Amino acid sequence: MIELDWNRITVMVVDDNTFMRRLMASMLNAFGVKTVIQESECSSAIERLRLSRTDPIEAKLGEMDLILSDYVMPGIDGNLFLRWVRTGEGTPNRFVPFILVSGAASRFVVEEARNAGVSAVLAKPFSVNSMAERILWVVNSTNDFILARQYFGPNRRRMSVPVNVERRGAGHDDIQIVKPTSKVRTLRDDVRAIHFLPDNRLRSKLGVGSSQEIVEFDPLVLRAAEARIQDMLGDYVDWVAKYLDDMRASMAAIKVGPKPIPENRAPVGNIGRIAYQLFCQSETFGYPLITQFGESLYKATSHPDLVVSGNTLKLIEAHIDAISSVFRNHVDGDGGKVGEKLLANLARAVAKYT
Repeated sequence: MIELDWNRITVMVVDDNTFMRRLMASMLNAFGVKTVIQESECSSAIERLRLSRTDPIEAKLGEMDLILSDYVMPGIDGNLFLRWVRTGEGTPNRFVPFILVSGAASRFVVEEARNAGVSAVLAKPFSVNSMAERILWVVNSTNDFILARQYFGPNRRRMSVPVNVERRGAGHDDIQIVKPTSKVRTLRDDVRAIHFLPDNRLRSKLGVGSSQEIVEFDPLVLRAAEARIQDMLGDYVDWVAKYLDDMRASMAAIKVGPKPIPENRAPVGNIGRIAYQLFCQSETFGYPLITQFGESLYKATSHPDLVVSGNTLKLIEAHIDAISSVFRNHVDGDGGKVGEKLLANLARAVAKYT
């Protein structure tokens, strides 16, 4: 196994949730990454990356080796951030590996990210192993990029398999190949695609160089990362208690009416955002029931023009009570018979009040 020098790697983590940023940074530190840049907004991440191109000292940021960004964020979301990294003005490195982290990893989200030039998608809730797998995928995958009409990003053809007919219809003369050693300084206008083969700087900095050997994490490192996550369990407990208080306060501010009430958008939206965070975080700490309850509550409150009735409040209250019960009684894992009862009770509440 190659001894990897993760200490030379710089990773940017972008997430609007403080706890989630700390969680990802802690995992990366456990993997051996010492320099983790944390940003709470995509807009601030863009400004810092843009500044690093002209004044790295002022930006306190040199060469970026990997970006992990949440997908659902207010303002500029993760997908728009990705598009700026690949095609925006002032981006310092259009080839930097980019992992999009999303609790809404539906087929639509994955395809949207793929079309924007993502390197990999990491679904929330994630574990030490799933994060390690995505990072290793980026390190071990080919580093070639394609510039074509309406697309610039990693080569989306991940497998080299023989086919009877080339459906894309591009022959050798239709593609211009650009290597680091190429002496050509202009791009042709008569081709359908330009194939860039940049140096894989991430592998080089890790100490792998041009070797084709598959890079893996030492199992001891992954175990150490798991232990570090457990050390954060006390922080998670504090966050859940705060989340529950915030949701109850927001619920108290909701008004019931036969039509959408503008004043409800803030409290209902806050409950939805907290539910989404619970969905994204809880399974990592061994509470999959809270993950399920959080996802259900997020779906129940995610419509921007939700009509809030008395039944709506009862449905929200049933979710909060279920989450509180798991948290208060430390029902980890699937919870056995207690977990089955909680799931059944919530299912009945959803059927009754929806």
